[in-house]
Amino acid sequence: MTMAGKFTALLVLVLCHQAHSGLLNIFDSSVDYDLADSIDAVFGAVMNDMKALLRGASSAPIEEDVTFWCGKRGSPTLKQTYLNDPNLSDKINLNGSITFITHGWLDNVTRNWFQNMAQDVLTYSDTNVCGVNWAHLAQFNYYTAAINHTVLVSDYLTTFIRYINGAGIPLEKITLVGHSMGAQISGQTGNNLGGQIAKIYGLDPAGPCFTMPIDRGLRYRLDRSDAKFVQTIITSRGTIGVAFGDGHENFYPNGGASPQTNCILPLTSDAEFYDQIMCSHLHATSLFRYALNPAIQFKSRKCGSYASFMLKLCFLNEQNLLGVYSKKSSGDYYLQTSAVAPYNRPLLI
Repeated sequence: MTMAGKFTALLVLVLCHQAHSGLLNIFDSSVDYDLADSIDAVFGAVMNDMKALLRGASSAPIEEDVTFWCGKRGSPTLKQTYLNDPNLSDKINLNGSITFITHGWLDNVTRNWFQNMAQDVLTYSDTNVCGVNWAHLAQFNYYTAAINHTVLVSDYLTTFIRYINGAGIPLEKITLVGHSMGAQISGQTGNNLGGQIAKIYGLDPAGPCFTMPIDRGLRYRLDRSDAKFVQTIITSRGTIGVAFGDGHENFYPNGGASPQTNCILPLTSDAEFYDQIMCSHLHATSLFRYALNPAIQFKSRKCGSYASFMLKLCFLNEQNLLGVYSKKSSGDYYLQTSAVAPYNRPLLI
């Protein structure tokens, strides 16, 4: 069986597990664990090595497990930045704003999507940027990473943001961008800071162990109370991603479901493993990154459902733009994307 075939077959088992868990088990923590275990099985089978997923506890100190890589306009190379860094002003413009980008499970800051997004933030926005690297903790099995490690990361990120705040950047000039578990880490961090930071962009926030089959509550997942403004972009709805966004604005490209338009054909290239398996899930990062360029617009329309959007029943409703140039309003927005980069296409009338 091909790699794609293994993933598809095992993902069906995961979804069937969800469907059969039922109301009787919805408050049973073992159901949450079993779902996470099923996700591990999917990735273990695709990698042909379950040992690739770490188990137990990390023995490293938090300052080694979570590192920060920051840059500013004029010197865009990201440099490791520390708590109480004596060279902080060389790495960050303390009179400006700052954007933190946090990756998800099995990911790291060296990935092309991450580095490209960081550079585009510097190119199109007058801001500093910091990458949050928790690569080692993200290599643990899904349940441990979701339940324990995201909290460790968000607590340390909270400490670092408080340090940056004390150095001169107010919370009102801080933006968090997170993909998958990184979106949930961003929400937890915003919660720790009392919802006082400016903006959070949740790029297909991870669903399993956060909102399904058990909702772990606002302390552990991204919602609109975590910042002055929260936007979510949902691209693998109800599978790896959450079923419903809980931001002020929630964008659902192609209805938010997997496969996204550019992921329909079998993935047979030698692209990175994670891209092959999580094409739709990762697609939210591409849309957000392209939308940083003001010349690339993802026009969307407020609507109650994708079906109503496709039937043009919402054509009188307001339009909005996905990403940083949105109206910063509220509601659910739907759009269609194309199969080729940069993926934008005209809005349905």
